[in-house]
Amino acid sequence: MHSNVCCNLTKVALLIPPQEDDDFIDRDDQQKFLASVDFLANYGLQALISNIQAAATNVMKGKQLKDFFDTRVLHETVMQILEMFMSMGSSHRWVDFLMPADARLYKLATASGHENTTFPDVTKFDQLMEETRAVLLSAEYSSIVDISFKAAVDVLVDEMSVQSGGSLMTGMPLAKLVPRVIQMGPSLLDEPSKNRFIQVIRNIPEVQLFFTLLYANMST
Repeated sequence: MHSNVCCNLTKVALLIPPQEDDDFIDRDDQQKFLASVDFLANYGLQALISNIQAAATNVMKGKQLKDFFDTRVLHETVMQILEMFMSMGSSHRWVDFLMPADARLYKLATASGHENTTFPDVTKFDQLMEETRAVLLSAEYSSIVDISFKAAVDVLVDEMSVQSGGSLMTGMPLAKLVPRVIQMGPSLLDEPSKNRFIQVIRNIPEVQLFFTLLYANMST
């Protein structure tokens, strides 16, 4: 699967075509675009958390606190939660989490295949947002997210095994495991330079290639 992703990433890069000098957006539009990332923190994150909680509840509902978990069972359980989460909602989930809905963007997307169709009220900011939306909707982006999540699960299980002093290798009751998993929460929010999860994801070849091709087709 990874090799197929690498071969197809150029398609994503083409979603954001190089801009000519006269196509640069002005400073105000740049600031508006940068400010749009706050949507995840202010709105999308709550929906993301709710979906993950629902997936975890569904997977864990048949388990008891006395059940023993070792590294294999923990990994399988977390992967089940991840797969359940990825199957929930619409195929537009990442757009819904990361970007505000805007009717103008849907209008622009619908007209993108018609060269003679123009909308005088559509700004360069709108165009940039639509190009971003196109990337988030791409199959390649979904594949990169899937690869990154799976790598993060591997790191989580490794960290849990280390923090348990090796006892997770032989197994421990779920009642004792849950508090340890909760204690891992803050490490997920560490700054990038100290965040092992982010560092591992950054070093995934498919992730590096994805952003290399994407940025190579954007003006500097």
